[in-house]
Amino acid sequence: MRKTRSLLPALLVLGLVPIAVPSSSFAADAPSASLPLSQMPIGQYDPADPKTWTVAWPKDGPQKIDGDALTYRAYSQGFPSSTPHGEAAGDHWTLSVFYDPAGKAADVLRMSKSDAENLLANLVHDVPGLAGQARTEPIYAPTSGWNADVPAASDAVGWAVRVGRFDTKADAAAFLNDGKLGYVLDKDGKPVMKDGKPVRYTARVLYDALDGRPTTGPWTVRVVTIDPAKYNVQTTFGGTIANPDTVRELVKASGAVVGVNASEGVPGKYEPGVPAPDVYTGDVQGVQVRNDGIYSEATDGRSALVLNGRDPADPNGAIVPARIGQVSTTIKVTATDPVTHQPDQRTIFGVNRPAGYVVGCGSAATEVTTALRYYPCKNLNDLTVIRSEWGTNTPVVAPEIKAQLKDEPFELLLDANWVVKDVHKPGDKIEPGQIVLQGIGTSADWLKKYQQAGTALKPAGDILDTPTGKSITSADLGVVAGGCGPSLLRDGEVYLTMKADGIFNKGGVLNNWAAERYARTMVGITDKGKIQMVTVDGRDASTSIGMSILETARLMKWLGAKQALSMGCGGDTGLIMNGVLYNNPMDDWGTPDQKNPYERRLPNALVAVKK
Repeated sequence: MRKTRSLLPALLVLGLVPIAVPSSSFAADAPSASLPLSQMPIGQYDPADPKTWTVAWPKDGPQKIDGDALTYRAYSQGFPSSTPHGEAAGDHWTLSVFYDPAGKAADVLRMSKSDAENLLANLVHDVPGLAGQARTEPIYAPTSGWNADVPAASDAVGWAVRVGRFDTKADAAAFLNDGKLGYVLDKDGKPVMKDGKPVRYTARVLYDALDGRPTTGPWTVRVVTIDPAKYNVQTTFGGTIANPDTVRELVKASGAVVGVNASEGVPGKYEPGVPAPDVYTGDVQGVQVRNDGIYSEATDGRSALVLNGRDPADPNGAIVPARIGQVSTTIKVTATDPVTHQPDQRTIFGVNRPAGYVVGCGSAATEVTTALRYYPCKNLNDLTVIRSEWGTNTPVVAPEIKAQLKDEPFELLLDANWVVKDVHKPGDKIEPGQIVLQGIGTSADWLKKYQQAGTALKPAGDILDTPTGKSITSADLGVVAGGCGPSLLRDGEVYLTMKADGIFNKGGVLNNWAAERYARTMVGITDKGKIQMVTVDGRDASTSIGMSILETARLMKWLGAKQALSMGCGGDTGLIMNGVLYNNPMDDWGTPDQKNPYERRLPNALVAVKK
């Protein structure tokens, strides 16, 4: 694992020098105004039915892991039910069908009702025996209670084609494995062939409580509360950025007592030549800053957890231990023009990623200038800086990006003081302490002007509060982007920054996963400044089905947070404390082998190290 370098030299690497300078309440949207304070505000509640009650452990209050400085408490609520109960119609195992005419696996959800109806019509035409079992299912977001910067549409945010309602996962899997979904037929009624074999309809086995409609649950929630006066809460990427680690490894490497997953990584296909366990690389989607430098650029304006940053509302720039804010990065590099002898400044658009693809967009240089989760934008004049923390070799530019360029990508190798050492080849080795500038298009032309060994370049960087444009940089600054969702609470009330955080599709429709239930990780800040690390398990019909974005916001308010941010979700969600995995990570619906629980490799973690 990498050793931590001294603070000041690394700060100077990117010019991070300290700078001296009404929503409605949940009760209005609650399914029952009589919910007691001890009841989590999700699912069905019946005062006479213990199955709907919240059960807390320990019963008499949080477990004191380290006195009041670090505590832990778990909550469970609800029960699995396949029959109606209150507003819930009952949950079942089912098959969610997908088929792409090219023979490739397609997204389970269709973006329009007509797409889903066409798929259903083709399925029933090709496999008539499914006529009584196949159906379309809408995925709805609740139309009230969002208090968001973009309203939830009254129409469905996605459509699924489902087959069957089964009592167990095994029954659903058996139906699928027995080939009862049948073959895809062409216009002549003959099986469509691919690689010499007939193409079958296929499906994902899942529990339909995923859909976000009223349900009885169940849910399992875990809460760690940390006093930042006694613990340093910080972000860590472990060994190297290009080779992600599990949360367990990240917590151990940082010497932390506890940690949870933080940001999401970039899908591997956008990071050519980089190892990509579990599809994702170590490149963070959004900002990552530690007190020894910038490790990933911001998706401009996307919400983030800011630790020990300057308060943009304070004229004296007072340090705030923790807050949720929307941030941007500004990074420049300046050379002296060899002809005019005048300063020649260039914007560095990315940190620790290959030039060309900007996953998450949110840059003035990309075709989508606002945040858009997971959507890959292009910048054909991109300039990125790659530090030795990235890995042993620099990344290479994607072939589809290179195909659109007039000239080859160009790299300069610099020493720790930003003095040019040599021209560098993409994919070649980078030694500890070295820096590489990688450029394409006009940025490559700019680099070529200064390729003479010994040329001194001057970097400057800053972290800004997007709404005010003020610097929040401090010597101990830590910033980490929200992962699988938006900011959840503002001044203790539900307020979802869906638009600012790109939680919608390119067409402006809310993402289906925001309305669906997944495992979730959240971070909250209480009115006393304590930091909450919260996980909700998902994808398990017997213990915890997960929550929608709106449900997580309501949960965080119930837990006493005044500000809250959604971090990673799904198989990312993990909670490690004192070397023990506390939650039950799931990569898909079902129960993992408890002797070998699933732990995804992730780009970073949020950890608490005792002072």
